[in-house]
Amino acid sequence: MSEYIVKIGFWLRAYDGFTVDANSDAEAIEKAKAAANTAMESGAYPEHIEIAERREGVIAFIDRVTPQGRHAIGEDVAFDDDRIHDSPTG
Repeated sequence: MSEYIVKIGFWLRAYDGFTVDANSDAEAIEKAKAAANTAMESGAYPEHIEIAERREGVIAFIDRVTPQGRHAIGEDVAFDDDRIHDSPTG
């Protein structure tokens, strides 16, 4: 029997929050958009990550382990149909 290393990737929903000061609802929306862009580019951890709701999984790679090293046998292998983003072919 051979040994295989499998790495999966998936999306998690994350939540963060902040406050903005504004003189009108329209200004609040514009400031919220700017602050949201800054938050999305940040490397800081968000306030909450929903780990129970994993979505859109893909097997990033499958490698067979041999005495000579690792040998790729598969990449980007779909294993579920839980899509939150349109696929290029669908």
